Amino acid sequence: MDAKAAVDALAAAGLPVSNVAAQDENTDPNNLLGRPGGYVSRASFDVPGGDKDGKLYDIDRGGVVEVFADASAAQARSKYIQDVLKSMQMLGTEYDYLNGGVLVRITGKVKPSVAKPFEAAVAGLKVA
Repeated sequence: MDAKAAVDALAAAGLPVSNVAAQDENTDPNNLLGRPGGYVSRASFDVPGGDKDGKLYDIDRGGVVEVFADASAAQARSKYIQDVLKSMQMLGTEYDYLNGGVLVRITGKVKPSVAKPFEAAVAGLKVA
């Protein structure tokens, strides 16, 4: 499953995603796409409560899906992000949901009632 397919599955599950965009190596804001230790695909999307005026492809607009070669790489990325956010609280928060090599990141700017349904939907993704 690539990142765009994962976002499409979340939308099919009834989640409020819009403005879905798959990133490539020229539009990846983290410059991790296809690089050693990075993800193999990435897609961004807007959700209600996200910053609609935020930078294109940025998590602040709502969320992103990052797909890694395996579950341990996705877990390592999530742990890294959460550790950075805890140590630098001025950067804000985010919700991270994992299923195999798929990491779904939802901006902490959205209300918990918006983010929570993503948890169950991510758990239900059919990842290879």
